[in-house]
Amino acid sequence: MKRRGLSLVELIVVLGISLFLLVAIYYGYTRLFKKFLTGTGRTSVTISSIVGEEVLQQDVEHAGYGISIKEPKVPLKFQTDKNGNPVLTIRSTYVVTNRSTKGWAILNCPSGGSNSVPISYSQLPLPSEYAVVMDFLENVDSPYADIGKNGQNYVCSKSGYFLAYPVPEITLRSNETYVCSNQACAQIDYYLYRSSAVNPACKDMYVLGRRVSWKLKNGKPSGTVQPFLSCVADFQVRIDWDNRKYVNPYDTSDPDYSAIQSATFEDLKEKLKMIHIYLLIREGGKDPNYVFNGSTRIEPDNVELHLPSDYKHYHWKIVKLSIEPINVIRK
Repeated sequence: MKRRGLSLVELIVVLGISLFLLVAIYYGYTRLFKKFLTGTGRTSVTISSIVGEEVLQQDVEHAGYGISIKEPKVPLKFQTDKNGNPVLTIRSTYVVTNRSTKGWAILNCPSGGSNSVPISYSQLPLPSEYAVVMDFLENVDSPYADIGKNGQNYVCSKSGYFLAYPVPEITLRSNETYVCSNQACAQIDYYLYRSSAVNPACKDMYVLGRRVSWKLKNGKPSGTVQPFLSCVADFQVRIDWDNRKYVNPYDTSDPDYSAIQSATFEDLKEKLKMIHIYLLIREGGKDPNYVFNGSTRIEPDNVELHLPSDYKHYHWKIVKLSIEPINVIRK
């Protein structure tokens, strides 16, 4: 018996079915791959956001750490840039991203001119041989001193007990001064800026920058801004001030605006209760199958986070951090 081969019509039908299956598999794969890329992008932003939130929280919590209450430059300052966007300024001897600033030591000075004797400390050796030294009444005994690895090299000005707050080695050159007026300290500035070079996935949006400066050069912070969080649509700050909740410290029409801007360290201790920080972050790339229809208004905070014009086919994350600056507020 002869075996008959496939006719031309049958071959075309088989090829058509095979082509249909291949196309279906291809489109299924590409759709799945696009979802994977979108999900990966969102996951990457989420992880970056979590890490960034923790650093930001640590910075705000430690505002005023190692700063004398008699220091004229306050540990928290609320300013605006040339575009009217908020700038949050924090001053402290502790910077979470700088290991040499961690810890403390208590030094015993037997007499003036003698070397110090460490009697208590967070760790040995101390993370830095340099420190700000002050007495227990927060009078600065030395704005910046070499105290040695174990705190035993400090040359005492008088007898008594002193606190030493580690800082990195700082060399002042021409036209440079310490960030603080009466001692060494760090100034940490958070603010929005635009840069397609560091924000390629969101060229039309802001980057939240973080700048750490230990010196002022010609009166300006000498630190280099680092991209901290990308794809940021909005960044806002509110404070609990003098038993008022959710006060906008950048609002010139607020009755407490002048008091907040001119506040001393003592004023902050008396009146500042909490800092609330709000971020609106875009997660992942454009998703034509998704339409954002959520609200970016936060109640009862009376805060409206602003979306960019092209927002519909993107996923958005609202971050709210409520932080007590533990070295500033007075319980």
